[in-house]
Amino acid sequence: MDFTAWVADLAAGTVTHESGFVLQVEGDPRDPSAINPANFPANLSFVDQARLMRCGLEFLAKAAANNTSSYRSIASGVTDIESLKSEATKEREALAKQFAERTNKPERSVLSLKKNK
Repeated sequence: MDFTAWVADLAAGTVTHESGFVLQVEGDPRDPSAINPANFPANLSFVDQARLMRCGLEFLAKAAANNTSSYRSIASGVTDIESLKSEATKEREALAKQFAERTNKPERSVLSLKKNK
């Protein structure tokens, strides 16, 4: 397996390996606050999974260091959050909104801890 075959997307905070493995980071790619791995290749040992994740984080950090101006402009003042959301995220939000705002919701009793006077 080639541990150096990565493609970075700084705007989304993701790095994708040629095997389909994806790492998504939250915060600064050079010092992320959270890491979300997805789609580990099948039959990969735990040691190789850790190595793949480490190599992906290093690749993303190097890409962010080489392209500091575009990352800073994104991180410093994004006014249009919708432009950064993926299509899948937009679809999930639309579906949740559809169920939350429906008019034929059943009436349910409200549980309250307030004492009636």
